[in-house]
Amino acid sequence: MTTLRRLPFLRLAFIAALALAFPASAREVPYLTAQELDLVAILPPPVVNGSAADAAEQAEVLATQQAASAERVAKAQRDGAETLPVLLDDALGKPIEMRALPALGRLFDRLDATEGAVIAPTKKAFDRRRPYLSNGAIKPLVRPSVSGSYPSGHTTWSTVAAIVLGQMVPEKRDIIFARAADYALSRVVGGMHYLNDLEGGRRAGTAIVVAVMARPEYQADFAAARAELRAYLGLAP
Repeated sequence: MTTLRRLPFLRLAFIAALALAFPASAREVPYLTAQELDLVAILPPPVVNGSAADAAEQAEVLATQQAASAERVAKAQRDGAETLPVLLDDALGKPIEMRALPALGRLFDRLDATEGAVIAPTKKAFDRRRPYLSNGAIKPLVRPSVSGSYPSGHTTWSTVAAIVLGQMVPEKRDIIFARAADYALSRVVGGMHYLNDLEGGRRAGTAIVVAVMARPEYQADFAAARAELRAYLGLAP
């Protein structure tokens, strides 16, 4: 009898454990897939691993690391999180509390899922080796990533976010894009990416937004999130 009474609790505990194991963005349905947006066919390829051009790009990363202050390295470490509160920092003039913005959260959960679905096979196809794995002088100053380096996933995501948020809050577009660029540079400071990876990420992010904008489900999610965010910021509808 005791076991039978515990079964509902155990089921709830199991469901909770699954929810923790799989982030919301991983459970969300992407707006589109890699089959619908083939970035390998769109992006220019990266340089060849082990080539002279590769060595030149490694030198750029090393110079960026050597020029970075302790404060900039700490910022790069904070920027490792792909979340809107971290990305936006103080760009909107008010801290972003995602619990107060459920519509914005739903929109970005699906955008996160879209970015992951499109970028993962693209990285695998290009197979660009990360800087810190190619050159022992380049240090992994942030949490190491071992997937392909090109294009930068963080830059793809931050570009998507900057474009979408810039459309929602055009009054803050310039500061949003400036922050997104600095966020992307954190990946070079951390030894995870080359500057060319960032350019690939900006192109990839732009392509993703252009593609999803035509989807009715995205348009509905965007409209709800825009109204919610502008009200949260005290801006006119």
